[in-house]
Amino acid sequence: MTEARKPYDANTALLSHFPEAVRGSLHLIEKNGLNEVGVAVTNFVASFVHPDFVCNLADFQHVDHDVKSAVLEFFQYCLDEGMSVETQGQILAWITPYLERQGMPRAS
Repeated sequence: MTEARKPYDANTALLSHFPEAVRGSLHLIEKNGLNEVGVAVTNFVASFVHPDFVCNLADFQHVDHDVKSAVLEFFQYCLDEGMSVETQGQILAWITPYLERQGMPRAS
């Protein structure tokens, strides 16, 4: 997971200020919007960046391997490297529009 690569054909300019290990998950959110994968990944990421959000890991049981790999890379980054409060805030700001489209209230 540490190999350098362009994450899932993501718009690297848009996501370049985020750690590489989280870009795959963010791209999946951007790419999938309100479908099953988009909602699952959005909830997963939100649960790492704000204490008011939770996710159901069972949502990933039937998703494609590339989705599982991106989520696992995000999770491993959080465990190994840790995510600064600043990075958490940046990610929360980035995913807020996706959360609002799901009908979630704005995080405070």
